[in-house]
This record gives sequence, structure tokens and C-alpha cells, in this order.
Amino acid sequence: MWLLEPALMFLLAATLLPSTHRNPEPELGNVHWGRDLEHALSESQRTGRPVLALFDEVPGCATCRGFGQDVLSHPLLSEAMETEFVPVFVANNRPGRDAETLTRFGEPSWNNPVVRLLDARGHDLLPRADGLYSAHEIATRLTAALRTSGREVPGYLAIAEEESQLAHRRSAQFTMACFWEGEARLGALPGVLAVEAVHTGAGEGVRVEYDESRLTHDALVRAARDQSCTLHEGAPAARAAGGTDHLHALARSPLARLTLTPMQAMRVNAALAAGSNALQWLSPRQRERAAAFGLGSTARR
Repeated sequence: MWLLEPALMFLLAATLLPSTHRNPEPELGNVHWGRDLEHALSESQRTGRPVLALFDEVPGCATCRGFGQDVLSHPLLSEAMETEFVPVFVANNRPGRDAETLTRFGEPSWNNPVVRLLDARGHDLLPRADGLYSAHEIATRLTAALRTSGREVPGYLAIAEEESQLAHRRSAQFTMACFWEGEARLGALPGVLAVEAVHTGAGEGVRVEYDESRLTHDALVRAARDQSCTLHEGAPAARAAGGTDHLHALARSPLARLTLTPMQAMRVNAALAAGSNALQWLSPRQRERAAAFGLGSTARR
């Protein structure tokens, strides 16, 4: 079976990846939210992690519920919000301390979700922006806030940003002597989003999905040629190899027991095949599970 449609892929990932927490309010997703802004600012001062302030209507409209179910429940984004930031929720439809915080930040009441990234003094790290309701838009804001605050963007968050880009997706098919090596080599290229081992009329091959805004078709063909992979155009429908022929190095590793997003699986497979550190693409919780499998700071084939 070829790659899932992007929207279905993220719905499936959100369903399958384990979550340690689920809020009873669908508007709040899977994030553990603090409710005290001053405590969050103190925690930011202590740890250096920026504050992620969610101004939201709970209970809310369909937009609020959809944002919670899609973006705030995204398996990698929700973990990044808890691990790389200090998350705090401010209700925009409640009196008392919430209303006072709205006034302090000039936020409207009874509004759709607004995410603001703050330093320890409560100042915006990025200009305020609303109407951002997609996983890619929020992932881009998170990575920009980390860079602005001088903090490293972890590999799993970088994957979430790139993989959630639904525009500019293209596909191409290549032939090579061995699709195990083809998947690993092409899967390591920047801008490649997913790979799949296939049988073509010309032998073994790999289908590639890539982001044309990051990697042009010509650049992909040149890079593939450097890896002894040849563009295969006008071919009949290829048949997925499946089984352990797909992402072969990962399939033979204990890391295959983890539930990974498609791009994570591709990057981990490429690292394992190259004998390099595969754990760099895992989230902290995924690394904890990998450690339970007996894997240390690196994971090699």
C-alpha cells in the first residue's frame, strides 16, 4: 500500500501513538496545562523553557474543539509543548483570574484559540498571530520561538514541522540494485518526507514523497543519481514490497516496536542502515521506551 493521504496520516498517528494524558475537554487536547501564569513564568525563569500560553474558549465552538483534537493532540507537538515549553491555559470565557490575564495581554474574550510564546518576563518571543489552526503553522511557531530564545530545536519537533507541511508534496519513483539501500539512502536526504520499497517492471525500486519547496525535482534526481538510484518514469504501477523489505533496517531493530510517524520511521531506518545515532529522531518519551528495550544513548543496526 502506498503512502496515506497526509490528513489521514496525521489522524492515524494521533490515534496510534501513546499518550500519557487526555483532557476531558476536547478543546485542550493531550497537553498537561498549568493554570497559573505567574507560576509558569517562574518555571520559565528557572528552566529557561519559554512559556506557551493558550488563550482559548472552553467549552468552545467547533474551531476550538477541532484545534484541540487535531493540533493539541498531535503526538509529537503535544509532547513538545510539555517538554520544550511551560504550557499554561487561560480561558477567555471565564471571570476572575482568567479575565484579568486577558486584560493584561489585550486578548479578546470568547475568541478562537490563540497561542502566544513568552519569555520569563511575559514578553512575546514572536509577534502575536491568530487564525493559526494547523499543525504545521503551530509547529513552525514552536521552532521559531525556540530559536529566538536561543534553545535547540529537537529532531522530533523538526520532523513534526516538516512532515505536517501539506503543500508542495510531490512523488517520484527510482530504481536501484537493492531497495533496502535505496530506501535508506534516499530517506536520509533533506526534503524527503517518506519512502517505500516497491517492485517495478525494471526490478527493485523506491517511491519517494518529497517537499518541492525544500527539494526540487531536479535536485532530488541528482542526489539520487549520486546514490546509484535512477529515475524511473512512465512505468506501470509498481507493487509495494511490504513486510521487512519496507524500512528493512528498522524492521530488524528493537525500535520497530515503537509507534513512529512515517517520517520518523524513515529517518530512523536511514540512521540504522548508516550505523549512526537513530535516537536523535525520537521524542523523550520514545527514548524512554527505547531504553526499556535495552538501547542506550545510541541505537545502531
